[in-house]
Amino acid sequence: MNSEPGPRRRGRAVRRYLRRVPLLPSLLTLGNAFCGFLAIVKATDAAQLAAQGQLGGAALATVETAGLLIFLAMVFDGLDGKVARLTHQTTEFGAQLDSLADVVTFGIAPAVLAKFVINVHMAPKTGAAELWQVLPYHPKIYYLFAAFYVLFAVLRLARFNVEVRDPREKSHLEFDGLPSPAAATIIGALILFYCARNERNSISRLFFDDARIYDTLVYAMPVTLLVVGLFMVSRLPYPHLLNRMLRGRKNFGHLVAAVVLLILFVLEWQIVLLALSLVYLASGPVLGVWRFVTGRRGPTFDDFDDDEDGDEFIEVDDAVDRKASGEA
Repeated sequence: MNSEPGPRRRGRAVRRYLRRVPLLPSLLTLGNAFCGFLAIVKATDAAQLAAQGQLGGAALATVETAGLLIFLAMVFDGLDGKVARLTHQTTEFGAQLDSLADVVTFGIAPAVLAKFVINVHMAPKTGAAELWQVLPYHPKIYYLFAAFYVLFAVLRLARFNVEVRDPREKSHLEFDGLPSPAAATIIGALILFYCARNERNSISRLFFDDARIYDTLVYAMPVTLLVVGLFMVSRLPYPHLLNRMLRGRKNFGHLVAAVVLLILFVLEWQIVLLALSLVYLASGPVLGVWRFVTGRRGPTFDDFDDDEDGDEFIEVDDAVDRKASGEA
């Protein structure tokens, strides 16, 4: 009979477990967290530039770099889980590490950048006036709604960790609630669109050169933070785009659409990024209403069979092989 106390046995089990930590997926997840940390640091650098009177190109260029770091973090976030599943290294440690990194990168960093853009936009307008005299809301509203966004992101990630246990569950095809990387995409796309206002060679200046557009964007930022945060903790269905795109074969029309989208992205990537993020935000309510009206169920892995239409291609390949060898 083992007389070793329970806490000591659990400690031994934890230490044995940590000797088998997946290396490559963990490094990718840490790359996600590192990008989030750098984005926050860039926001503080931009605040210092703004305090020195460089409210134009220098501060906005620094904020733009911070926004791009958030999108780079999304690449790491998309790769770590995929690499873990391909190498059969999915662990509880990796899931917890991923959520902690997401809190920094997709929770705190977008809220900090949004608050900084508000300050930069309002600084030239204040002059001798108080900040509350030129804002449509009290300044504390901006802090409050940014805090709501961060807290809802934390709750979203905690709920995801509790509910998702099986790596083949529906959550890897569809999310209950807006995923935190997509929420950060929406806030980041708005910030990058704002930072593009000084690009003189941009085609978008032909349509978005009115200062009132950027005033409206900044005034709407608190509401956007709150709405996006509420969507994260909702039960609205959102498709897992990465798994949908990579699973199974796609028809020729998908390829044409991807090429057109890529060309538009190269020409005006800020506008395309903002448009795509807003479409994805709206897809949850639209899909939820459509399923409620039609009574349709959510997707399963059978709906995205990797071998779909595979027999047709195998038969064609066999016929070609027989003809080449003289059997047909």
